[in-house]
Amino acid sequence: MKQPNIKLVFEANEVQRRVKGLGQRLQRDKPLEDPLFISIVGGSVLFLADLIRTMAEPIRYTFVQVHYAASGRGGDILEVGYPLELDISGQDILVVKDIVSTGVIETYLKSQFQQRGARRVLFASLIDVKGERTTDFQPDYQLFSSERTGVFVGYGMQYEGRWGNLSYIGEIIED
Repeated sequence: MKQPNIKLVFEANEVQRRVKGLGQRLQRDKPLEDPLFISIVGGSVLFLADLIRTMAEPIRYTFVQVHYAASGRGGDILEVGYPLELDISGQDILVVKDIVSTGVIETYLKSQFQQRGARRVLFASLIDVKGERTTDFQPDYQLFSSERTGVFVGYGMQYEGRWGNLSYIGEIIED
C-alpha cells in the first residue's frame, strides 16, 4: 500500500492537553451521576483510554460497535452491536466518539440508549465537523472543531486499517 500524504491537523500535545482538560471538567462539573462511558469501537478507543486515565474516581466503561451501510461514515446504520450484558436502565451515559459529522449516528444511538432505559445520555466528540451536519444534533463536549470534510487519521482513527497509531491527528490529502 502506498503511503498517503498526511497533513498535520492537530498536534499530539494539543490532543493530550484537551483530553486532560475534558477529564478535569467532567470531574469538576459532575454532569452525570456514576456515568457509564461508552466508546464507539474504532476511532474513539484511544480517546476513551486517555480520558478515563485522567479521572481520579473509578470509571465504568464499555464498547459498542456500529456497523454502517456501504455508503461509509455518516451513512445508514445497519446494526449496533452491544456487549451481551449491557444493562443501561437508569444509567447516566457518556458516549465517547471520534468524529461527529452528520449527527445521524449520534441521534440514533441516543434514541436507542434511551429506549433501553438510560436516564441521561451525553456525547463527547474528539472532532466536531459542523459543516456536515444534517440533523440538529450537537455534542455536549467537543475537543476540536473542523470545517474539513476529508479523512482523519491518527489517535485511533484509521484509513484502510492503518495510521491509527499516529500520536497526532492528520488528514489524508488526495494526490
